[in-house]
Amino acid sequence: PVKVTVTTVAEGDVAPSLFGIATVEARRAYLIGPTTAGRVLSVAVDVGDSVKTGQVLAEIDAVDFDARLQAAAAALARGKSSASAAAALVRDGEAKARLARANTRRYVDLGQKQFVSSSAVETRKQEQASAEAALLAAQANAKAAGEEIGRLQGEYAALQQQRANLRLRAPANAVVSARDAEPGSTVVAGQAVLRLIEADSLWLRLRLDQSRSTGLAVGLLARI
Repeated sequence: PVKVTVTTVAEGDVAPSLFGIATVEARRAYLIGPTTAGRVLSVAVDVGDSVKTGQVLAEIDAVDFDARLQAAAAALARGKSSASAAAALVRDGEAKARLARANTRRYVDLGQKQFVSSSAVETRKQEQASAEAALLAAQANAKAAGEEIGRLQGEYAALQQQRANLRLRAPANAVVSARDAEPGSTVVAGQAVLRLIEADSLWLRLRLDQSRSTGLAVGLLARI
């Protein structure tokens, strides 16, 4: 039998409408990946999972990072010991310089009174000059040791930051939309391991035929 649709005839207004196929997109999306090349150690979430800000999503194999951190910590400790030794040399140099200045003043006074020879006075002046030069050298070494500590601290902090970056964390409350790498995969710097979208930022991207969109305006009824 032929299929027949029965309806009641009535009067009404004819209103034009537009039809189109849209794509669901997120205004705020995130590509989560490492800052250095490495092998994926684990992935803790799957597509569709909701994640919280700061949650660990995946981890990259540290390889030799822990050993490098230990070496940097040892170098930093050695630098601090060198700085302490340099500071001790500065204090020793200051004491010797003070003693040399006092001896020089005493011998100059004795020389003016003809109690010691002029050569003895010159010897004390030379000892004072040597002590002051040694003090300057010790101060320069102490300054260099302090700058070396700053450099080592910067390298250690950089390694700590790189080590922390191996744990991929969620930058915001979001939903996992794609899982692009599995444990054991090798990824390069910037390559996405996971893709996230903020669920409250979804919208529909719709393209309408311009020739049929006469009268399109803000506030018209839309049905999805």
